[in-house]
Amino acid sequence: MPDNQSRGMLETFLAYLVPDNNLWQYTQNKVIEAKQQGATYRDYHRDKANIHTYLAWQDPPGKQLHDAVKQKILNRSHPQSAIFLRWLQELYEI
Repeated sequence: MPDNQSRGMLETFLAYLVPDNNLWQYTQNKVIEAKQQGATYRDYHRDKANIHTYLAWQDPPGKQLHDAVKQKILNRSHPQSAIFLRWLQELYEI
């Protein structure tokens, strides 16, 4: 995870930036259901499956992660985002 403390990967962090709505919960349920129906993603990649499925259901579908942030599909004003940006600025002295 970007904070180097929590478990996960970039998609785990970006899940915090998904607007809290019914579609996000539905996405997570469908990803689990897909696994039960034979989807072959590894359990530790569930966060990746969740975020990319969610982005596949946007208009237009399939935005890349950075585009989803830039185009405000993901909420970049979330408090977790500010923490990450502060860390990044300190790391690179920018």
